[in-house]
Amino acid sequence: MIIYDDQPDDDDHRRASRIRFAAANLPVLLGVWLLAAVLLWLGNTCMENRCGGNVMGGQIGGAIQVFVLAVYGLLHYQNRWLERRCNDAGCGGRIAEIMLYAAMVLAVVSFVLPMLALPIVFGGLLQFVFGLALPSNPLPNLMGYPKPDTPALKGFAALSFVVAVLLAAWLVWMQ
Repeated sequence: MIIYDDQPDDDDHRRASRIRFAAANLPVLLGVWLLAAVLLWLGNTCMENRCGGNVMGGQIGGAIQVFVLAVYGLLHYQNRWLERRCNDAGCGGRIAEIMLYAAMVLAVVSFVLPMLALPIVFGGLLQFVFGLALPSNPLPNLMGYPKPDTPALKGFAALSFVVAVLLAAWLVWMQ
């Protein structure tokens, strides 16, 4: 017989409710949006043939690689929250792992071909939508007792949803 916790533990960070997940993703989404804007600007600079084969072209390609690495770092952080969200829902762990591997593959492809750097941004939106789509679970499970959601968390979660919708619309508009 398994005895579950009967109250939340402040030191236990293995679970994340839908609200907590969305609120934690607000800085990730804002960072990804900022880096996507820089990536798009750098990519357009090279597409207009301003970088060509000179030294500036190598510097722009290197800058794109640095920004891709930063986006991957944000996606890795977001994936850690997605794993907590999967622990809360009790399902989806394998899909979250596949999403992390997909982000790794996109980062490697972006290092080799800097012009294909923008698709990694869609990985952040995909992880966010998947985390929100997972079912909620207010009951305690092997990962602990769920923590209550505060009004501030609910506000940040709503704001992150708005940012995600605006980011998706911006990406579609920029393409």
